[in-house]
Amino acid sequence: MDPSVIPTLAAVISAIVGGAAGEAGKNAWTSLTALIRRRFGDDVAVTSAIERAESRPPEETAEIIAAHAAADPSFQEALDRWTVETARLIQSKHDVSNTISGNARITGPVLQAGDVFGSINLGKS
Repeated sequence: MDPSVIPTLAAVISAIVGGAAGEAGKNAWTSLTALIRRRFGDDVAVTSAIERAESRPPEETAEIIAAHAAADPSFQEALDRWTVETARLIQSKHDVSNTISGNARITGPVLQAGDVFGSINLGKS
């Protein structure tokens, strides 16, 4: 798995576990667990990572899944596809409205966003 996909996978898992996208998110989670169980049904480490996803950091769950995907190109391709499609679904179902109003005095950078998949750096490079 492309390492750059891991933060997106973690963000998607976090959004779904957190309830983003409502019923669509539940369906996405069901499809991910089915994908994993089809491939790793007898691998306790992978299936238990999914079962305990709500109680562990999403990054850890994503890294466990990604590590196993690295050994199976067809699963990796399916997981990459699931990640991209589900990220789009969550973004389309998550309506965000950002406003700065009233007597606000802005003295530095402002970032307004919904779900962010990837890094944001406001510092100098």
